[in-house]
Amino acid sequence: MGILDNDITRLNFEDFLFIIFIVVISFNIYANQLQKDFIKTNNIEAEKKANDIYLFVLVITLFIYFYFLYRNYNAYKKASSEEKNIFTIKVLGTVFLISGALCLIYFQSHNPDFVGSPSI
Repeated sequence: MGILDNDITRLNFEDFLFIIFIVVISFNIYANQLQKDFIKTNNIEAEKKANDIYLFVLVITLFIYFYFLYRNYNAYKKASSEEKNIFTIKVLGTVFLISGALCLIYFQSHNPDFVGSPSI
């Protein structure tokens, strides 16, 4: 299998990841509806379910970000010495995404009373 075939396989896998991302975003929309139900009716079960969904979405998103860190780091290792600086920025950007997701997971698990979805 050549380099082009590897790139096609990787891009196909990333298409699959983006479909997963779309699905988990739709979970966030559903969780927002549960939050609205909680606000209107004070239904504690709706609030709990919404927060569980938000946490689930964050964890799935974190795994997706780890994949991109792995991919970006491998690209960094293969980059020429002239390209290393720009690839360092790409890797650092992914590290910041992971850091942000970890902070949001911490917040969501320690403050379930916050109304609204976490920003992912």
